[in-house]
Amino acid sequence: MPYEREPWVQQLRSGAFPRLGKAAVGTSLLGVAGLVGGILLLPRFAPLPWFCVVLALGLAVGGWVLRRADRAAVARARAWTEQPSLFVPVSRAYRGELPTFGVPVERGDQPRLWTADAIGLHAWDGARADPVAEITWEQIDDFEPEERKTFTGQSAWALGIRGAGGARLGLSCRRALGSPVGASATRTDILMRVLRSEAGRRRQGS
Repeated sequence: MPYEREPWVQQLRSGAFPRLGKAAVGTSLLGVAGLVGGILLLPRFAPLPWFCVVLALGLAVGGWVLRRADRAAVARARAWTEQPSLFVPVSRAYRGELPTFGVPVERGDQPRLWTADAIGLHAWDGARADPVAEITWEQIDDFEPEERKTFTGQSAWALGIRGAGGARLGLSCRRALGSPVGASATRTDILMRVLRSEAGRRRQGS
């Protein structure tokens, strides 16, 4: 599979975190541009520059918090009995029949990391030594793209898991470990293909 050679796919395979350089520079530039714009353009375009400042602060704080949480979850997953072959960071925007898949219904309790291993998919929150939820390969019929709406009302794509009984679970993937930014439609599609290949390989080996 050509996309397996993509650097970001290799990072998710190994549980590696991307370097902070580009993200830090981008966030800093956004914040500085917002501050300069807020001072020079005030009061003509006041809301827009200050929105950039707030957005930059949100990305910086959110990235720091998620990076710590993801590191703890990755450590828990690596210390478990089955070694992960893929790490899938997600947001807490879950959809579908959560209880059927063992996912907590309360948003604050929902895990932000899933892993694939010999047994199936496991969810981690970093606070527990054992997985938060488990979905075996036998319980999964297929992985499908799933349309969702963002907070702006625009369409985006999520990773849909179709259970053997017809139940569905939608995961909003993040672009990388430690990142608060959502995965693009292209990355979500590639992750879906990687998981399909993983499921097929595991079933053939069982």
